[in-house]
Amino acid sequence: MPDVSVQRLFNENREKLHLTWLAGRHGCQRTAPVGSLTDSRAGLIAHLNPTHPHRFQVLGPMEITHLRSLGPEARQEAFANIFSEELAAIIVSDGSPIPEFLGAAAEAQGIPVIGSTVPSATVINLLHHYLSQELAEETTLHGVFMVILEVGVLITGDSAVGKSELALELISRGHGLVADDVVEFYRIGPATLQGRCPPLLRDFLEVRGLGLINIRSIFGETAVRPRKNLKLIVHLERPPGGDLAALDRLPRQRNTQNVLGIDVPQVVLPVAVGRNLAVLVEAATRNFILSQRGIDSTEQFIRRQAEYMAEEQLLSDPDSHE
Repeated sequence: MPDVSVQRLFNENREKLHLTWLAGRHGCQRTAPVGSLTDSRAGLIAHLNPTHPHRFQVLGPMEITHLRSLGPEARQEAFANIFSEELAAIIVSDGSPIPEFLGAAAEAQGIPVIGSTVPSATVINLLHHYLSQELAEETTLHGVFMVILEVGVLITGDSAVGKSELALELISRGHGLVADDVVEFYRIGPATLQGRCPPLLRDFLEVRGLGLINIRSIFGETAVRPRKNLKLIVHLERPPGGDLAALDRLPRQRNTQNVLGIDVPQVVLPVAVGRNLAVLVEAATRNFILSQRGIDSTEQFIRRQAEYMAEEQLLSDPDSHE
């Protein structure tokens, strides 16, 4: 995903926010880079803050009144902070006229100043949403991205392990498909990953023996979702030699997979003949939901076992506790 230039932001939001150029148009190619959402050096967009840089500084009537009230030295000091290296543009909201001293400083610094007739809070809300979508770091992963019990679940595994067949069964059980084969993930917040489907692949699921299936046409509108936040990864794995007995029955280690710097919980499900993977994936999702509420089934069992053993010890040797 490319960086967002001020010119592009202006073109794509002109009608919605009634934007006009006020000054510094020759700096219209200044950009906000991809990854700005998690950049600690500067915020993304907010009301004017002379002490903390934002890539887009918004000036409403109150901010303009404040700038007009400053003396020459104080105003020069404020401008030294406002016109930071990270600044991409200044947006004057509420149809306010631009102060001459601000326009002159912007022209000299090559900083675009854009006017909008809508209130500053609306400008910030709409452009923050726009920039969050356009500036998110992205990556693509191979798998099937599903919405199971309203949880975004990525099903991964080797080729021909049965991911698409599993997805088809889950869809038939009422769950939703976001993307098959190629999933685009965007980091839209410090700890938030959003998954989407490439436009070319939307609505389609490829199943060996059946080819491409249009899920929306067969199962209806609710069977397909446009996007969902990733919360859980279920990895399908064939055990060595197909022997399930060799696997740990009570795994204590919490597996995670790092995606764009965020550790996503991962569950590994062994694939073998006779296993109902759809039921297992649903159970894994329900278990994840419980874990988010602080309920850990394995820990509950271990504590119960420890209590039981302590009681047995007490009954078998009561004198040792006198």
